Amino acid sequence: MARLRSLCLAALCALTATPAPAPAPAPAQPVPLPVLAKDLLGPCQDADNDARDGFLSELECIGFIAGFVAALEVSDGPPLCLPDTNREDAIRRAYVRWVHASFSKRAKLPVGVALKAALDESFGCE
Repeated sequence: MARLRSLCLAALCALTATPAPAPAPAPAQPVPLPVLAKDLLGPCQDADNDARDGFLSELECIGFIAGFVAALEVSDGPPLCLPDTNREDAIRRAYVRWVHASFSKRAKLPVGVALKAALDESFGCE
């Protein structure tokens, strides 16, 4: 009888010691839509136009531009002749001008293509 009691106790311990089933995996993140030239244009323009929250827009615009330029600087592509002072602001203004020069066509370009074209046109080394 003691042996049966020990077996039952061991079985009960084994059942309660099993790990809980793993939680269901989180649903996959949706694939984001491509970022277009017009999507960066808004924050880059608001940096000049919005007296209240323009600095937040400017941070978004300048942050994107700074990261993009940093990636270009370590790439094998042709070099850019960027200004030594006020660099990000000069690029921001060149980008806004470039997109607006042919807005209906350029606003729909992927933002990387548009920014690279604006950089090449305004700051390409000749």
